[in-house]
Amino acid sequence: MRGQHRQRGQHGPEDGRAEADGLLLGSARVLWPEGVRLTRGRRPPAGTSDWLVLPAVAAPRWLVPARAPWTSAALEGQESSRLRRLGAAALAAGHRRGLLARLPLRRLRVADTGSLVAAVRDHLGGPADVAVRLGSWQHARTVVLRALAPDSSTLAFGKLGIDPAGRAAVRAETDALERVGGLGLRLVVHSTVLHRGTWRGHELLLVSPLLADDGGTGGGDAGRPVDAMRELAAAPGSRTAPLADSGWWARTTRRLADVDDPTLRAELGSHLQAVGRAAGTAPLGLGPCHGDWTAWNMVRDGERVLLWDWEHYGEDVPVGFDAVHFLAQELRVHEGTGDAEERAWLDRAGAALRQDLGLPVAEQDVVLAAYLLDVNLRFVLDRQRTPLAAVARRGWGLPLLRSAVAALGEDSGGPAERTQNG
Repeated sequence: MRGQHRQRGQHGPEDGRAEADGLLLGSARVLWPEGVRLTRGRRPPAGTSDWLVLPAVAAPRWLVPARAPWTSAALEGQESSRLRRLGAAALAAGHRRGLLARLPLRRLRVADTGSLVAAVRDHLGGPADVAVRLGSWQHARTVVLRALAPDSSTLAFGKLGIDPAGRAAVRAETDALERVGGLGLRLVVHSTVLHRGTWRGHELLLVSPLLADDGGTGGGDAGRPVDAMRELAAAPGSRTAPLADSGWWARTTRRLADVDDPTLRAELGSHLQAVGRAAGTAPLGLGPCHGDWTAWNMVRDGERVLLWDWEHYGEDVPVGFDAVHFLAQELRVHEGTGDAEERAWLDRAGAALRQDLGLPVAEQDVVLAAYLLDVNLRFVLDRQRTPLAAVARRGWGLPLLRSAVAALGEDSGGPAERTQNG
């Protein structure tokens, strides 16, 4: 009823809008520390510029300069699903024609001096306009930058870590790109580091584009690049050894210690021990692993594969992680995250490990369980201490991990009474 006050704990539409505005402004103030506010005005005063927030202030994914329509190129080719790609293409067309700048949309008005955009221009040594892609608007930890020339050609891609986890991810990707540069890969092509450093205490990475008209991601229909995956897994540093002696095991043990929830930490730890017991002392194939090899993180160029987003790169990882991850993400995006899709993945992943990589059945089961542990641990660590910490993982979560561990003939330790992703 009009005039009736809401009780404590109840929220109306204006509360949601205020929260969304606050989250957006919090991220924007990292990029423009000299001043930023939301406005509907379309004539920024001298020393400021307006940035469109797309697709909407309530759920921002991109920030693009309103008066640089050529940055519309940054909106295209950036989505994993067909529906989102169509939506992005429509926004790009509106921005390219200058239509969005003329609409009375709420936008960011920022101070141009002392900004990240100015720093990127300085590092590149010439004129550039920068489009920004935010991470999850509810807990942005890293923002992705794309520097473009007025002819819409891409000059560089970049990432800025804006909280401790984001800064660690940017450092990890920088280290990964420098390491894979020494592997002598022929089929796998990656960016080169143009600049690594910090900006106002935040980790900053700038890398070269991989194509002249680099859209940054693939189209999602490229198919699994078996030969390129084999090349990376067999690169210098690959070996066979017991799983418990691997670099992956040591890193996973350290990462488990970072899980805040003690019950969840104990369960995931019990799954690791169960996988280790099943693996035993038998030698397992280990090698370099991209860690997030998906159709939208790559483009085929003949027999070569141009591959982005190396922040989850690891060495001494069970061979097969990239192959089964590719299949899992393909199913998640194109078919769903229910029981039927998980069963289909188990069948397809087992066949891929057997036919493409020659893994025996016993080793396949260990690899699948270890992979599920890895992605569930990644999910937890990425979301803890954020508003999404209590959101369940849809598909490939703890229930499937428990089932995979049980299939190894081991005691999974029982389900946690309170979990963040299962």
